[in-house]
Amino acid sequence: MVFRGDYRRKHCSQMSSCSEAKQFLNNCPGMEMDGDGDGIPCEQQLCTGPFGG
Repeated sequence: MVFRGDYRRKHCSQMSSCSEAKQFLNNCPGMEMDGDGDGIPCEQQLCTGPFGG
């Protein structure tokens, strides 16, 4: 099954986990979850720690 982005959810506050945020960031264009552009989404909210959650 191919993952498809839900275009209504673009922000960290709409994600339930770090892994979900990463899946959206990697598979759905137009996501607004990686402010510093390092490939790790939601670093302040969900993907904390030295290895991105």
